[in-house]
Amino acid sequence: MNQERLRYLLKRAGLSLFSLWIVATALFFAFRLLPGDPTTSVIAPQMSASARAELASQYGLDEPLSVQYLLYMENLLTGNLGVSFQFNEPVSSLIVPKLVNTLALTATAVILAYLIGSFVGAYLASRRNTNVDIYGTALVLMMYAAPVFWTGMLAIMMFSFRLDWVPSGGIHSVTFVAESFWGGYLSIDFLQHLVLPLIVTTLYFLSVPALTMRNNMIDTLDEDFIQLSRAAGLSDFSILYRHAARNALLPVLHYAAVSLGFAFGGSVVIETVFSWPGLGQMMFNATLAQDFPLAQSTFFLLAALIIFMNFLADALSVYVDPRASATE
Repeated sequence: MNQERLRYLLKRAGLSLFSLWIVATALFFAFRLLPGDPTTSVIAPQMSASARAELASQYGLDEPLSVQYLLYMENLLTGNLGVSFQFNEPVSSLIVPKLVNTLALTATAVILAYLIGSFVGAYLASRRNTNVDIYGTALVLMMYAAPVFWTGMLAIMMFSFRLDWVPSGGIHSVTFVAESFWGGYLSIDFLQHLVLPLIVTTLYFLSVPALTMRNNMIDTLDEDFIQLSRAAGLSDFSILYRHAARNALLPVLHYAAVSLGFAFGGSVVIETVFSWPGLGQMMFNATLAQDFPLAQSTFFLLAALIIFMNFLADALSVYVDPRASATE
């Protein structure tokens, strides 16, 4: 790695760490500016004054705001996310299962969207200016424009309530009992609950790779090496997917890392619609309950995923296109 690339990556890493600090600070003060008293989540009104003071001291709620901030940052740096007000359990033990649920849905949806979208975009480019291209592009744009909560509710009404093909929400049936932690994710019951939110989320994220790939392929198909491949007698499939797609795929891979980060950030909508017990739904419920440790940790984790995926996209761009580091 040359010095120019190293300086570029170090600069991006420094900006990412600075962004994490800004996010953590904003979350700390934002939740404390919310109306209401968070102590009502953990302190019952019928408690004696001494018991209430002891419990407030246990959670650090009796300290000045500046001291609370310093303790919050110290705990964040050491990986201590605190104890949930609602559940009286360590936040880390509550977050890990929800993170796995979010990864199972969101990461799978984004990966499928970019795999399918790349093939769809390449095919539309090969049928440029035909009815297939015109109507296919219009359909992709409609999927992008439709709000995901709206398509999610329509899918539930049609395939769950009317046709009764799949469950309407949740991650497991009420009567399901998993023999182990991972056994719950490898069961047929889990797949039945996953299929509908996975399809809706995949279709929503499919538009960006499909349109990006289509536009890149249109330019690539006019290149001289494509004409030489046709003159050499190669099949249309080989020309399209083995030669042209390779050159048009690089910008799509760059967008994939960014999209994955923002998909985690937007998971709250799809998880709320389908009652999917992931980080997004936990963040929403914790915010309503003013559970500071839990809400701050879920917000921060989702923001950290977005920042990390953006840094990963910048790092990949250095190797895909060395000119990226030269522009800084």
